[in-house]
Amino acid sequence: MWSQVESIDAVESGSNWKLVDNNKMISSSQQEKPRFYDARDIIVILGAVPQEITVLTDALDQSEKKQLWGIPYWQGKLHGKSVVIAITGIGKTFTGMTSTLFIKEFQPRLVLMTGTGARINQQLRAGDVIVATHTYEHDYGSLTSDKDMVYRPMNSPDEGKEVANEFKPSATMLALAQKAIDNYHPQTIIVDESTSYKNNIRFGIVASSDLFGIPQARINLLRNHFKVDIMEMESAPLGHVCQTFGVPYLIVRSGSNIAQEAPNNDYLRLSPIAAREAAKFLFHLITFLD
Repeated sequence: MWSQVESIDAVESGSNWKLVDNNKMISSSQQEKPRFYDARDIIVILGAVPQEITVLTDALDQSEKKQLWGIPYWQGKLHGKSVVIAITGIGKTFTGMTSTLFIKEFQPRLVLMTGTGARINQQLRAGDVIVATHTYEHDYGSLTSDKDMVYRPMNSPDEGKEVANEFKPSATMLALAQKAIDNYHPQTIIVDESTSYKNNIRFGIVASSDLFGIPQARINLLRNHFKVDIMEMESAPLGHVCQTFGVPYLIVRSGSNIAQEAPNNDYLRLSPIAAREAAKFLFHLITFLD
């Protein structure tokens, strides 16, 4: 069964889902504070490539384009909230680098990521949107001779302490995302002259690696081992960084091409649709962040 939060106040506690008071309003001011700094009233928004942030930069009020250590970013307001929007670049290293740099520089109250990803879940369509409840790094471990993977905990800089390969936003952030989902009007997706539909927005699981295309054996592993909805190259590193530094975060991804060994043409055709739909939902989500 694919992971999904069933109601506006279904949130995670440990490894189990529980319901909280449906009448209790949860605001971002109630979320846990960043662990290592006093948060400024600013939100950092990241996407891997330019097309993933264009909807947001075009909507900015009081927009200014600047640079931080050679990385371009846009500063302004969305729905009256102060934001910084930047491109991480593709892959785990660039994402970890950019996320850490912008957290250190701006000391945000939360970090948001928007973007696209290959569809592992066969029920997903191009333009359907996933808010990640869990992210995993699916290339961290030992690749065996039969092309299977043996996964193991990660070792941190803190005297090599083990860290589980599983990264999860806080229950409060997921509850806010649920409110945004419940108040969002599905968008009409036009894939081609004969294919159109209203998109779905829900919770799910995202796995990341530095692999763009993967063979069927790895697709099967992602379906069976992690119950993955979307595969891409940035979300788990961002979750890893934010969880390590105790920074509240949410990740929004929209399905582009079906996961495959050589996705180039399908990615080029469908990723603009997915990029636009993820950013549109994230723009809506911002209205629920006090």
